[in-house]
Amino acid sequence: MSPATRAVLLLGITQIIGYGTLIYAVVLAVPQISDSFGWSRAFGLSGFSLALIVAGLASPRAGRLIERFGGRSVMATGSATAALGLAAMSLIEGPVSYLLVWTVLGLGMAGTLYDPAFATLGSLFAHRARRLITSLTLIAGFASTVGWPTTLFLLETYGWRETYLVFAAVTACVALPLHLLLPRPVQPAFRTSPAAVPGPVTEDAGVVADGLARKRIFMLLAVAFSCAAFQFVGLSAHLLALLRDMGMPATAAVMVGTLIGPSQVGARVLELFFARNVSPLAVGLTSGGVILLAFAVLSLFGVGTPSAAVFAALYGGSNGLSTIVRGTLPLYLFGADGYAVLLGRIARPVLIVGALAPFALGVAFDFAGAWAALTLAFVASCLSCAALCMILVHCRRNARVNLPVAE
Repeated sequence: MSPATRAVLLLGITQIIGYGTLIYAVVLAVPQISDSFGWSRAFGLSGFSLALIVAGLASPRAGRLIERFGGRSVMATGSATAALGLAAMSLIEGPVSYLLVWTVLGLGMAGTLYDPAFATLGSLFAHRARRLITSLTLIAGFASTVGWPTTLFLLETYGWRETYLVFAAVTACVALPLHLLLPRPVQPAFRTSPAAVPGPVTEDAGVVADGLARKRIFMLLAVAFSCAAFQFVGLSAHLLALLRDMGMPATAAVMVGTLIGPSQVGARVLELFFARNVSPLAVGLTSGGVILLAFAVLSLFGVGTPSAAVFAALYGGSNGLSTIVRGTLPLYLFGADGYAVLLGRIARPVLIVGALAPFALGVAFDFAGAWAALTLAFVASCLSCAALCMILVHCRRNARVNLPVAE
């Protein structure tokens, strides 16, 4: 087995564990925790939002550490931190300890989820990172498939304290050792400055050479990814409630929601096999177009089971592509030099905005209705698409080659 294949398999397993225990378990475990202490659901979820904010603040530092020491040690440290936080969750006795534990878990997220995993692959295998990132997201796409049923079984069988002890044990005994098995980073003796590389684009150099253009494109990229995160995280938290409020039966709404996961994986499979010669920027614009089409379907045909099913499929497919683009587009635009640091810097606004999205859509939902919340998500999607279009314009003016460019 090649080092690249081994790295993808190791990271795929650890991403399933990380997302299953740190992200997907929240929707099932937090209500039980809140009920046991008599807290509101809003306060219970505020701990998760705090963790995302902490992860966003810590991500640039994690990126710099990966750039300097490699992902092996950083992700192993992240697993150890996450295991400590998960174990501590089983011991909480009140709101203060609850929020402190989520702070620790936020630090663990910064070192274990997609951004550090993408940065690790980019730093180790820059010349073929795109296909490796896509392959990783295919494996990690099963995190909800594994995480939700497992969490539900543990909660119903043992309770939330014991569930978090099991999560801590799995993280410490499986994810941590697997991260330590990642390839050690290879420090090149010399790396040519991207601005000095002539000829065809490679992932080591990136397509944007001009320094001022790079700064502008970085800001636009942060806007595009943050707005996309706002739309996806916000709707993920409220979509079923929105559909029910607009007249869809609860059973039908849940069935529609089950289409999202398979659509994510399906879109990633299509990208892996049919978009290998398409630039990540073109894939990103396709993702943006798909989500706008999804909103158009609801607007034109109203909320019924067929239209909602089409919306969910398009919504899931768009997010499936967006996750890949979040790892591949920065590498394509800016190159491998400083890639880990760049991902960490981009992750800060993305995670913070994502943490605030459920609250923002919830306020719109409560005070102005379901369509107002959907409109807010639609506006965020439009801003994301607009930012990507502006990146395309800047690239055509400043790129080393004409776009779109095959990898």
